[in-house]
Amino acid sequence: MKKQSIGVGLMGLGVIGGQVARVLMDRAEMLAEQVGCPLVLKRVKVLAPDLTRPQAKEMDSQLFTTDADEFFAEPEIDIVVEVIGGESPALQYLKRALSGG
Repeated sequence: MKKQSIGVGLMGLGVIGGQVARVLMDRAEMLAEQVGCPLVLKRVKVLAPDLTRPQAKEMDSQLFTTDADEFFAEPEIDIVVEVIGGESPALQYLKRALSGG
């Protein structure tokens, strides 16, 4: 059965995370054609939700969370993209994502 969409959970919205989010939004149609269904941003884990950042202004503020438990509890996330940088807490988050399936 073909998926209706693929839910993306983004961890980090710095320089790289902001560009990942921009590509997901700006090139949504092209990505959907290549993947076979839409990639939909479902949650963004940040240290502090700075809604004044350019990439954040273009996004629904309800996507943001500072709580890792809330992020991982989102049932519509199929893929986790980690672009936090550094080893901690990124490594722990990646292990958690992998153990969650």
